Amino acid sequence: MAMADTSIPSTSVAAALAFALSAVAVAGPPVQEGKLLASDGEQLDTFGYAVSMTSVAGIASPTADLALVGIPYDIVGPIVNKGSVNIYKRATNGTWAFEGKLVAADGATNDYFGASVSVFGNTAVVGAPGDDTGTMFDHGSAYVFTRTTAGVWTQAAKLVAADGAASDVFGSATAITNTVIASATSGDLVVVGAWSDDFGTLTDQGSAYIFKKSAAGTWTQEGKFWAVGADGAANEYYGSAVAAYGERAVLGCPGDDISGAVDRGSAYVWKRASTGVWAQETKLVASDGAGGDAFAGSLAMSADSVLAGAANDDFATVADRGSAYVFVVSGAVWTQQAKIVAADGLANDRFGTSVGISGSSAIVTAPNDDGLAASGSTSWTDLGAAYLFERVGTMWGEKHRFTASDGQNGKSFGQSAAMWGRYAVVGAPGDDIGTPPRQNQGSAYAFELIPTDCNNNSIPDAEDIASGIAQDCNTNQIPDSCDIAAATSTDVDANGVPDECQTDCNDNNIPDAWEVAQGTVRDCNSNLVPDSCDIVAGAPDTDVDGRIDTCERALGDFDLDGAIGGLDMALILSAWGTNTPPYADLDGDGSIGGGDLTAIFSRWGTLP
Repeated sequence: MAMADTSIPSTSVAAALAFALSAVAVAGPPVQEGKLLASDGEQLDTFGYAVSMTSVAGIASPTADLALVGIPYDIVGPIVNKGSVNIYKRATNGTWAFEGKLVAADGATNDYFGASVSVFGNTAVVGAPGDDTGTMFDHGSAYVFTRTTAGVWTQAAKLVAADGAASDVFGSATAITNTVIASATSGDLVVVGAWSDDFGTLTDQGSAYIFKKSAAGTWTQEGKFWAVGADGAANEYYGSAVAAYGERAVLGCPGDDISGAVDRGSAYVWKRASTGVWAQETKLVASDGAGGDAFAGSLAMSADSVLAGAANDDFATVADRGSAYVFVVSGAVWTQQAKIVAADGLANDRFGTSVGISGSSAIVTAPNDDGLAASGSTSWTDLGAAYLFERVGTMWGEKHRFTASDGQNGKSFGQSAAMWGRYAVVGAPGDDIGTPPRQNQGSAYAFELIPTDCNNNSIPDAEDIASGIAQDCNTNQIPDSCDIAAATSTDVDANGVPDECQTDCNDNNIPDAWEVAQGTVRDCNSNLVPDSCDIVAGAPDTDVDGRIDTCERALGDFDLDGAIGGLDMALILSAWGTNTPPYADLDGDGSIGGGDLTAIFSRWGTLP
């Protein structure tokens, strides 16, 4: 059990949170877009043990559209615990659909493929810490997969440690990034943790490995990280958590003993030179860390920030309430910016079990949190929860607590989590599925963390559209009024409906009804469709003058020569007193006579 916090008392944390909350505009809560399940799920699969998400467009897009879910205990065919990864693709309307399933080409029993997973653009890395290499039991490995634009995934490489040994569990943690970052759509740098790596007599000191993809597409080991010299010790579990961004990597060492505080924990930031040489940049520790905190048991990294979880952090007598810490870099100098805690945190919540950070937003999970599901009034034990935080200046404030839509004891929502832009995926490997329930089959939930509210009515756009409050005729998940206001859609007739959603038979990007009303096109039969479109659709125009025959005859041009003259008058006289042909009855009195002759004379000459 950790000692009570002393350098930052809980009252100070509360005061800081209150200040931050007052500075953050509270928007709508995260919206659950879907619950992800394995179609072939079975009991004890622990689907959701590991998760990751990205955009196929890479770093340029804040909209996540790929979610990967690890299933390390999946029985594939007859192979027990071979493991797999399920892939889900997001459509523009916010729905998630199964895209494919990844398995190792050489997978075997108890490989636990999918115990870790990380994805960047079209490249994913999956850890298999139980993989045996020759006689080296649990040597571990990691697999790289790439995606085509058609959504087809193929295994591109298998990564192993050059100096690996039995029981290293290489692949227990993975991360992927791109060294260039800007506009990158694929990963070219992979970090793999091996927390059980021994250094001489120092059992489980742990390490991590860096792999770089060449221009030719070949992956090679570029370096190895570990706590050097007197800083290294047994049972530090270096590499238990890893994260990377660009040419930096951060490695968790939750078992690090610091100044007599056992398992206080630390994290190491390494920086890559353009030559491919890595050097340790700094060692991060919590300013108020204590024994047993297991700081850096979870890690996330963005452009200039590291978020480190300390799920075992105690608050006075409140054991394992948990916390997380934000560190920022300026140049090469790292400083602790904030300590993040849940406003409603309780003992054994283990807040900080999984973390994610993107720009000025962060999520921190508490898989042992008791409480209500998003729907219902029943309180559940170990349901789990996640918390969304926002940075304003240097202050971090809690914006929302969110959880699964459906409640269950032991769901462990938040055992894993990943964030990309405004989106997150949260794993719940303890979820029991089906009737009768298949225990610990597991699930994962996809969220839009910061729902857009383009019309500022305090209702997320998706909810506006789903409820019918706002229309979305072009199904782009943006209310029509916002499309028009942003000038991404035109509305020439000012009727509140984007022009592209109205009939435009002549494809000139102007609604037909508006053209007719303005008189810029003919609509002789008053059906609000330009005559030219009626003719294309089959209306007769025997003289090919762009006028519908029936309309011309209704005007008195019976011979369709484009003018009213002697032949047209002759037809009136020859049919005098009858109603044949009916189109010669121009005044509609049921008989061809004087009124029709008068109409002929009034329109005499070339038609307009």
